[in-house]
Amino acid sequence: MERQDGYVVAQTALLLIPLMIFAALAVDVGAWYRRAQQVQVGADSAALAGVPLLPDFAAAKALALETAARNGFVDQPGCDGPVADCVPTSYPQVLVTRVSTNRIEVTIFSSASVYLGRVVMSDDIDVTRYATAEVTPPVPLGNPTSVLGGGAEDVVGTTPNFWLRAMPECEPRSTGDFIGSAGACIGSPNPNHRPEGHTFIVDVPVAGLYRIQARLTCAEFGGSQANASMRFRLFDRDNTPYDDDDNVLQPPIAEQVITRPDPAICPADGSGWAPGADPAPWVTIATVSEAGRFVLQAKNPDYTAARRSLYTLRVVPDTSTAACSRIGPVGTSGCPTILAKDYLTSYTHARMFSGGPVGQSQVYLAEIIESHAGNTLEIDLFDPADGLDEMRIVDPHGNYANLSWYTIDCSDYGYKCSRGDIGSRTSLRNQTCSGDPCLKQESGVSFQDRTVRVLIDLPGNYQCAEPAGEPANCWWKVEYRDSDTNANETITWGVRVLGDPVRLIE
Repeated sequence: MERQDGYVVAQTALLLIPLMIFAALAVDVGAWYRRAQQVQVGADSAALAGVPLLPDFAAAKALALETAARNGFVDQPGCDGPVADCVPTSYPQVLVTRVSTNRIEVTIFSSASVYLGRVVMSDDIDVTRYATAEVTPPVPLGNPTSVLGGGAEDVVGTTPNFWLRAMPECEPRSTGDFIGSAGACIGSPNPNHRPEGHTFIVDVPVAGLYRIQARLTCAEFGGSQANASMRFRLFDRDNTPYDDDDNVLQPPIAEQVITRPDPAICPADGSGWAPGADPAPWVTIATVSEAGRFVLQAKNPDYTAARRSLYTLRVVPDTSTAACSRIGPVGTSGCPTILAKDYLTSYTHARMFSGGPVGQSQVYLAEIIESHAGNTLEIDLFDPADGLDEMRIVDPHGNYANLSWYTIDCSDYGYKCSRGDIGSRTSLRNQTCSGDPCLKQESGVSFQDRTVRVLIDLPGNYQCAEPAGEPANCWWKVEYRDSDTNANETITWGVRVLGDPVRLIE
């Protein structure tokens, strides 16, 4: 029998080379995967950092590039055009692309080194990763016109059916102003109180000369409901339109105190409830000429008398008082609007109701755009329905939305209830009124001094209404019903969509 020793040695020698190559490639492939992860993290971080600065794309791009550099990807000269046309000659290349008004895409071209595999590969390999980030704008709260809280007046074919309301500092929170009343004078401090009062956003989409104005209404003039003075402060726009909290870090660009109307011009018979022009004068807070989002603070500074201000805000061209709307037959995207930042305190009265069945009125609530599809809409209604029978939430198509709700007891805020303990939190539940989803007070359930939190699941195929020849309508409403047409109510609304407003979508 012939000996095989030499054969085994020869075979081992021959196989050793490919085995070493495979081992080398295995090590390199692991390094390539790790490098690809690093590039992906760099793209993700850059996109998430830059997108909140939209629609200012220049600022968003600059911050995205800066963030990529901090993660080790300093953009090199070479590729500045579309991603499809980029043929890198040096690495890394970082391209920032605007996808839409609220989305950017960051693409990073990089390379991964070849280490042990140099025996078969002489060049590094290309590694390209991208990330698309989206920012969801704050929910516009108010209405789609240039007038907010116009009471019973007709505004571009609609009747607002409510005024804005601001309670004085000493007023108990239980009267309906969730953030404007402090209550400290009566020994029941409100932890939700904001010394600056109520905050609004004046959204001017197109540059032009506009006057921002306020009016203290003549309605309910006199008695305990008499208007107090109102103080208004306007803060300039900045380069973070989706973040309005930083605007107030600078001094206001305008400040105006508006006093209550002269009793001589206000009807003694309370006819200010009727549709028509309110005789109270408009006062200009400021004139602006640039496009952007201006922050407006409104405060009732009264400390001693229980004067509850009813007021209206508007933004109009400098040469006219014409109102406009962003929806409807005359709707235009260039219409300036005034919106509540996060909470809006309103006053409605059954005598204001018009345009529908007796004792029924619909009030604009908030704009919910299609990118919110599949999320949950959360509506806070503080101190609602004390004098109203039923409330329904209406989607842009005019349908009553399916909803569930629960109450948040005043003790959950660490607040001493003005009328004692009104009971424990009401658990999540549903209600119907005449077959429609609704919200109403029942025996043993009180909404006095409590927040009713309404939850509505938006379907994955949620769409705004698109009437023929008109702009898309994404505005939701709340419908009030009152059988005796004599109820009056102060309610503070808050609306938001649950979920992270800044997120990766690819």
